[in-house]
Amino acid sequence: MLTQQQQDEVIDYTELKIAHASTVLNKNYPSIPIKFDLTGRTIGMYKSWQAGQVIRYNPTIFAKYFSDNLKNTVPHEVAHYIVDKHYGRQATRPHGREWLSLVIALGGDGKRTAQYDLSGVAVRRYSTVRYTCNCQVHELGIRRHNKVTRGLATYACRQCAGQLIQV
Repeated sequence: MLTQQQQDEVIDYTELKIAHASTVLNKNYPSIPIKFDLTGRTIGMYKSWQAGQVIRYNPTIFAKYFSDNLKNTVPHEVAHYIVDKHYGRQATRPHGREWLSLVIALGGDGKRTAQYDLSGVAVRRYSTVRYTCNCQVHELGIRRHNKVTRGLATYACRQCAGQLIQV
């Protein structure tokens, strides 16, 4: 778990990277709330909705790999925030070229995911339902399963293009 001192360091570094991005893009971007409330395998997340924006971090994983997360996760999430504000959500891909060039300008490695040993980190377990196609068995999450049962969606296999049928 992150100590209060480490949380303060992450907040300061996040705000520093927002200021750095403001310089890179020659436009002033305000600080946004930063929370340490993520769980599971997600290390960081930028979230935007009508009421505002927030950057969220997973305190357990962040603490386990503190230096690397400071160096790479912070620029990764700040880049999501800045690209969203600068270009608009519909104008870019989440990890597109605008995002990548900004992450690198902010000193991050530009990777979309981190490869950490997460043994000992509590993760959420999701319910799945078995489906089959012409070539294999699939596990659909409960949300997708519910969409299928309500007639709101159908899904196809990426390999054989066959429709998924519940087993």
